[in-house]
Amino acid sequence: MKKIPYGIINYQELIEQNYYYVDKTMYLEKLEDVGKTLFYLRPGRFGKSLFTSMMFYYYDVNSEKLFENLFHDTYVYQHPTDEKNSYYVLKFDFSGISEKKEENDLRKSFRNCVNTGIDDFIQNYHISYDYNKEEDADDIIRSFLQYLKGLNLEHKIYIIVDEYDNFTNAILEGNAEQFKDIVGGIVKSFYANIKIYVKEGIVGRFFATGICPITLDSMTTGFNIASDISNDLEFNSMIGLTHEEVKELLNDVVLEKDREKIYQLMIENYDGYLFHKDASERVFNATLVMYLLNYYQRYQSIPESLMDKNIVSNYGKIGNLLKLQNNSYYEEILEQLLKEGNISGELINNFNLLVPFTRDDIISLLYYFGYLTIKEKNIWNEKTVFQIPNKVMKDAYENYFINLVNLKINEGIEEEYFKELFEEGTIHKLTSYVTEIMNQIDNRMFLNFDEKYIQFIYTILLRHNALSVYTEYPCNNGYVDICILSKEELAKYNVLIELKYLKKKEYSKKELENKEQEGKTQLENYGKDNRLPTPLKKYLVIFVGRDCKLLEEID
Repeated sequence: MKKIPYGIINYQELIEQNYYYVDKTMYLEKLEDVGKTLFYLRPGRFGKSLFTSMMFYYYDVNSEKLFENLFHDTYVYQHPTDEKNSYYVLKFDFSGISEKKEENDLRKSFRNCVNTGIDDFIQNYHISYDYNKEEDADDIIRSFLQYLKGLNLEHKIYIIVDEYDNFTNAILEGNAEQFKDIVGGIVKSFYANIKIYVKEGIVGRFFATGICPITLDSMTTGFNIASDISNDLEFNSMIGLTHEEVKELLNDVVLEKDREKIYQLMIENYDGYLFHKDASERVFNATLVMYLLNYYQRYQSIPESLMDKNIVSNYGKIGNLLKLQNNSYYEEILEQLLKEGNISGELINNFNLLVPFTRDDIISLLYYFGYLTIKEKNIWNEKTVFQIPNKVMKDAYENYFINLVNLKINEGIEEEYFKELFEEGTIHKLTSYVTEIMNQIDNRMFLNFDEKYIQFIYTILLRHNALSVYTEYPCNNGYVDICILSKEELAKYNVLIELKYLKKKEYSKKELENKEQEGKTQLENYGKDNRLPTPLKKYLVIFVGRDCKLLEEID
């Protein structure tokens, strides 16, 4: 059985050491057809680095003898392009850029990555070249390409850049002047120099991956020959894993009795990404899929946490993105996403850190970093509806909110309400704690207090590996506010909760009775849905203001 390539980003190592490879080589001919200078943006940890490594070995002239060994099980082996193994590949990897925010550190780190790429090229192609490694990166690349031009090389150069924008993460908190000095200066000049040698024909092709379009827009005025194919329909699934690809993995790695369970877990936690509204299928985060399967292959069980601890930091930038440039929209956007899970906006492709960010700018950045994805195009206007793609991302928002309001969940109380829920299927202690939590949180964190706010607090408190918790769960004649389904024997009951809310000024005995009757009727209809698992308990919960006024089990 092949090994799962968790953390493996070198294509030769992956193939020669018998790791599983999800074939993406069919996209090479498409890339060649669409243009010679390309940018491709995707969220972090989707598989971009492995893809660029595969490109290196396919196009590198020195790897021609390795072609059969490295590509014999792939699409491109049966359908090679005319440009196979026909370039000197100059590869830059900026993933190692320093996270320090000081300008000099960033400049030095960028330069060091450029030096590493050039040194590797010199070694790979046995070129004799001495240069001053202390010069600025733009001067270094200009001198090097000029030197290569003078050699009258047999083949053209293919420049591949991985994580071209990684240093942007170090200045994402909104220091516009520092960004201007670095990106608008040396980095812009670096790519402008490459542009010169693309035009002269020394550089035959250029391909760069990254995440953040802020850098792309800022620097491409010096590299305006490039095409951004990130939102092209035909490249929706070039990075990431399709449902078919995940199923093939499961068939090869997972015991038959566990396949459906793990597949559903992956759909819930890692799936949901769409990069074009007309794409036929959503894709999974590749690294997280490999994380789970690597664990399963080793232990024949599912990891306790479905979020890989090694990439949690990549999903910890929500606050920085929401508050970028101290914009006035972050509270509105956060509230909408926490309460509804989706938000409408225009997908922005051009950014400028030197002017105030709009609401659509913030939403679009959340999309590019993988915290949101496309749900659908709004048929009534030109806006796009974005949604939180999966449970892992939903947890990231919730964790940010918990830290934002300094919410400390009492582990003793948590143990009590889970014990009551698991063993008796009742929610009295849980609801009592929801009330306590709501009375602790400053209401200024939410603009419009309603039942969605209450629903959100319930979901935060119900995070447990033994449960699947859904909001607005589809049932007969409507949607259940909260559906709690048992995943393990530890939780003996499945529970439906219908929430009703009255503002204090709206409260009266009659209004309470109306809400009660409405909720009972809804739960009775939901309970007739034979698709719901048993044993099943149903509860009506009515809040007046921040306090629970009624909690009743409905037979």
